[in-house]
Amino acid sequence: MAYPLAKENMNWNKFLVIITDKKQIEIARKARITNFLFPLKDFCVGYEKTFAIKELPKEENTYLYINRILDTESYEKLRILLKELPASIKGIVFEDFGLITLLEELNLKQEKILYQTHFATNHQSINENLKFVDSVVISTDITEEEVIKIVNQCDKPLVYFLYGLVPAMYSRRNLLTNYEEEFHLPEKKIAHLHENISNRAFKAIENEYGTVLYHAKYVNGVLSLPDDKIKFYLINPLQLESEEFEKVLEELKQGKNQILTEEDQGFLHQKTIYKIKEIPKETK
Repeated sequence: MAYPLAKENMNWNKFLVIITDKKQIEIARKARITNFLFPLKDFCVGYEKTFAIKELPKEENTYLYINRILDTESYEKLRILLKELPASIKGIVFEDFGLITLLEELNLKQEKILYQTHFATNHQSINENLKFVDSVVISTDITEEEVIKIVNQCDKPLVYFLYGLVPAMYSRRNLLTNYEEEFHLPEKKIAHLHENISNRAFKAIENEYGTVLYHAKYVNGVLSLPDDKIKFYLINPLQLESEEFEKVLEELKQGKNQILTEEDQGFLHQKTIYKIKEIPKETK
C-alpha cells in the first residue's frame, strides 16, 4: 500500500540532505534541493566523511551537524570553533542537549535544531524542548498516527525523517577496534554485522570518537503530512552510491514508499514493542 507525499502542498525547498560525500551536493542541486547538513569534523560519529567549516559551501542553506555527546575538553574546543562561526552557516543540528547552554552563552543567531534519534516521541516533551530550540527532529520509533498527532499538536514546525539510514545505537567506545584486537582480526572502520538471535542486520561505522550501529535497511518514511507543520524533510543518504541517490530523490518526488531492495518503513505501520522478561527470584 502506498502512502504518497502531499504533493499539492510539498515545498521542495524543505528537503534537508545530510551530505556524506561531496558528489551528493551536485546530485541534490539537480533535484532542486539547496538545504545541506554537514557532519562537523571532530564533532560527529557514524559518518565516513566529515567536514571542516572551511570546506562548506557558502551559496546554499548550510547547516552544521554535531551528534557527539561531548566531554568537557570537546565542549571547550567547540566553544572556540563556534565563536568564529561564519554568517553563511544558517543553523546547527545537534544531539547533546547540553549544547543549548553553550549556544545561548555565545548568543548565536543561527537556527537550533535538536536531533535525539530515539527521544522525540510525544508532543508534550517536544513542546518543552521547543522552548529552547527552533525545531526538533521527530523520532522514527513511532507510528504514522503518532507522527500526525505530534506535528499537529506542537508549537513550531518540526523536522521529519523522510529517508535513509537510522541509527540503532551510539557508543563512545571503539567497538569494532576492540573486537578486532581481541580476536586478532584485520582492522576496519566499517562493518556489516548480523545478530543471529533476532536475525537482524546492522551497518557499523567507527571513528576515534565512537561507533554507530545503523539498521541495515534504509527507512522510507513517505507520508502525507501538512506541509505547514514541517520545517524540513530529512534525508540521510549514507552509503548510497551516486546512482542510487539519484534514484531515491527522483522516486521520492513521486511519493514512492519502496525504492530500493534493502528498505522498509520502520515503525510507521507497526508499533514499537518492548519485551519485558521477569527476573527469577533467586537471581534478584
